[in-house]
Amino acid sequence: MFSPSPDIPKDIEIIYLPYWRFKGVRYTCYPTGVEIRFLDISALALEGYPGQIPFSLGFRSQALPLKLISSKTQGQFVRPLEFKTTILESDRRAMSDKKKQDPVFKEDIGEMVSLIYSPFYIIKNRIIDGILNKPIQGVVPEELDSSTLDICRPEKETLFVSGLCPDCGWDLEGNFDSLVLICRNCQTLWQSRGNRLGKIKYACAEPGHSGDVMIPFWKIKAEITPFAMESYADLVRMGNLPKSIQPEWEDQELYFWTPAFKIRPKVFLRLNTQLAIAQPVPALAKKIRKNIHLPITLPSSEAVQSIKITLASLVRPLKNHLPGLLRTRITPKEITLVFLPFEPGTHEYFHQGLNVSINKNILALSNNL
Repeated sequence: MFSPSPDIPKDIEIIYLPYWRFKGVRYTCYPTGVEIRFLDISALALEGYPGQIPFSLGFRSQALPLKLISSKTQGQFVRPLEFKTTILESDRRAMSDKKKQDPVFKEDIGEMVSLIYSPFYIIKNRIIDGILNKPIQGVVPEELDSSTLDICRPEKETLFVSGLCPDCGWDLEGNFDSLVLICRNCQTLWQSRGNRLGKIKYACAEPGHSGDVMIPFWKIKAEITPFAMESYADLVRMGNLPKSIQPEWEDQELYFWTPAFKIRPKVFLRLNTQLAIAQPVPALAKKIRKNIHLPITLPSSEAVQSIKITLASLVRPLKNHLPGLLRTRITPKEITLVFLPFEPGTHEYFHQGLNVSINKNILALSNNL
């Protein structure tokens, strides 16, 4: 929620109105290639609201500090409508560039949906912006009665999940933004599924040094229709890669590797394509290493979505495959969280076997995505 202005009279009852905020990266495939842009938009989560109330928070969601709602927070909180993509669609269209060519398809990766409450109050038949403490243009409609609003207490309706391992009762390990928690005692990984924790499939490669950092990736085997892509040879052919196809590649199962963490979109796409071409086959074990493990901040569902973007970046010539990409459906058959060891350097983490590097500063700044 946004904090109200300290100049608001003490005897005024503040009404907090809900806004859904959508933040993420949109990958759009055009006949000329894949284009990337950031989205950070918001929409009022009410219907039948007075037209004087702003539909969007504008830059406030990016510029103003937010604080959590507690039982001590005074005021009335209006219950929001459920988040729907259609609520935000008008804002998305407004933010999209007008292209001469329509996009082939779009994917939103790494999106974050959050609910923000903004303060208002009514005095002398005027709606007052509780942040600026200034009236909004226009008069309050006569039919608007604050006593008829559907009021809730968000802090009472928020679900919390225990941070103890369901198997052994040990404290689970994870950052504040991590989607997966680690139990080093019984060597298990857990993620939230509603109001409980569910175990997930994982594996770790053997680090070469005690100082190596274990970086997480989603390893995905998928059915891709209408394309027949089941083997590594199929990928090489479809991508016109400068490689001579070996007979054993016809039987080599194809896996897509996607970072299980948020990072700048161009780097994200580069890692996806590099690992798809490399098809790493490290020796894996179901074991949590003593090394530092980076947090998992990108869910497997969005990793599956990114496969279509990876294909659009790999296939050549792109224009010949556009009809197929438009109809492409990705059905995951096997998903495993895999930790690969990267050696820390001065400015980057480096995996020598794959010849893949990740800049430390870019990784650190990914918390803002």
